[in-house]
Amino acid sequence: MKKSTRMSTGAGVIVLGALVAATPRFLFPVCEFSGIFMQLGNGKTAYMLCHYTAVASYILGALIVLIGITLMLSRERESRRMLSVVLAGVAVAVTITPVILPICMNPDDPCNHGAKPLLIVLGIVTFLLAGWMGLASRKTNTVYSSSTPDESDCVKSDPTASRV
Repeated sequence: MKKSTRMSTGAGVIVLGALVAATPRFLFPVCEFSGIFMQLGNGKTAYMLCHYTAVASYILGALIVLIGITLMLSRERESRRMLSVVLAGVAVAVTITPVILPICMNPDDPCNHGAKPLLIVLGIVTFLLAGWMGLASRKTNTVYSSSTPDESDCVKSDPTASRV
């Protein structure tokens, strides 16, 4: 992978991570940031269930940004391949977080309209980018010429020479 490709891919990963982290707060705010709280029986308020999905997306978004920065700094092909595997795992976590962690039960709440679908889409896009990174960082096949080596191309060794 060329340096320019590595840098642009790393920048794309960083942007995706920033979008994942910004979704529940700025792009499509969850109930907490829309002023919706759960009223308890004793009169106190508590966070809605989507608050915990938002916290998980902050953490996963930060991990994706760190992977993007590491990708931009890595020079070895094998490290980029391993980063693509880690990124794929984090992308799966982003995709299933709004499904596994509880989201508000009311379908009219803002978290169900924007944050949940966007996190799923961003997780899928991140997974596809991780797959592309893995394929782009694999070894390329060496193309051999059609000529076959003859004896003049071979190096002859002297059997009487001393070995060091």
